Amino acid sequence: MLPYYLLIMLPFFCGWVESILRPNREHMFSVKRSNFPIIVFFVIWFIMLALRHSTKCGWDLGNYQFYFYHVADLKFFNIFRFYTTEQLYFVFNWLVSRICPDFRLLMVVTAFLCTSITGWFYYKKSEFSLLTILLFVTNSCFVLFYSGLRQSLALLFVVPAYYFTIQKRLFPFILTVILAKYIHNSAIMLALLYPVFHIQLRSKHFLLIMIAVALFFVFKAPLFTYFVPFLSEKYSVGIAIETGAYSVWTMFLLFLMYSFLVLDDSKMNAESLGLRNILVIMTLIQGFAAIHPLAMRMNYYFVLLFPIIIPKLMLYPKVGNENIVQFSRWVMVAFFTFYFFYFINSGSAGLGAYPYVAYWE
Repeated sequence: MLPYYLLIMLPFFCGWVESILRPNREHMFSVKRSNFPIIVFFVIWFIMLALRHSTKCGWDLGNYQFYFYHVADLKFFNIFRFYTTEQLYFVFNWLVSRICPDFRLLMVVTAFLCTSITGWFYYKKSEFSLLTILLFVTNSCFVLFYSGLRQSLALLFVVPAYYFTIQKRLFPFILTVILAKYIHNSAIMLALLYPVFHIQLRSKHFLLIMIAVALFFVFKAPLFTYFVPFLSEKYSVGIAIETGAYSVWTMFLLFLMYSFLVLDDSKMNAESLGLRNILVIMTLIQGFAAIHPLAMRMNYYFVLLFPIIIPKLMLYPKVGNENIVQFSRWVMVAFFTFYFFYFINSGSAGLGAYPYVAYWE
């Protein structure tokens, strides 16, 4: 587990050193925080992803290895004959195989794209680098990047889709969603980002939102059965199973209540209000995860934004709640630090991400 300890402790240490060397300038402990620790984190994480074992560190890598070598032996236009859905992912495989027909190269290129794009996004958007890092390593997207190469690449389209959303550029947003769907069918969920982001939700709607969350949770089984066929023909709901995802749903619900009751939306700008709307849809979708693991896959496209949502919303405390928000900020840092180290040592596989296994082991 040493790589995971370094992954967290080195960015924290670099941030601490920066605060000593630049006491009068921005750093991660100042009011206007530097996001230098995010750079350190994603550099280390790229190395870990690139050097991980191709079958022992990520449950689905064996399947992706089979697909890669199959596509590498095909002529370009035969890709579309063998694969009738998610063709852009297989085209990406084919292009990488033209450079070098080695699955390791696909892993390295995918790792570079995932860490550079996600890292750049968090670096630009985070308002508190420590909390952003911790919220990222303790959510489902983090372990997905180890196992699901195809959906990991689809998730990267969240970044341009987000910028097109805040700029109200509908046509390029739609094009982005279409491209993402041709990498992974579940990316159709990304289409919700634009309309949800621009809904005018305020504190006066809090009770209605809580009622909606309760209704979604109570009637989650019939609602999920109805909506899943619109996601993709290849997905079937099957029987309801216990996924153990109540804890994640509870966490989202608590953060949602916090964002309405402790924070002041009259001070928030349009982007912050839109991000709080994303927190609402995240909570609604996560309720479905209690009956089917597919709901987690549906929610990835919003969960990726979670590490920037909470730090940004905390910039707007209600009058008299400033100390509460300041205290809760560091409580969150302490809690999620403890939770991450507890989780990686708890015996949970995390889609095969834990324990970390390097390619030479």
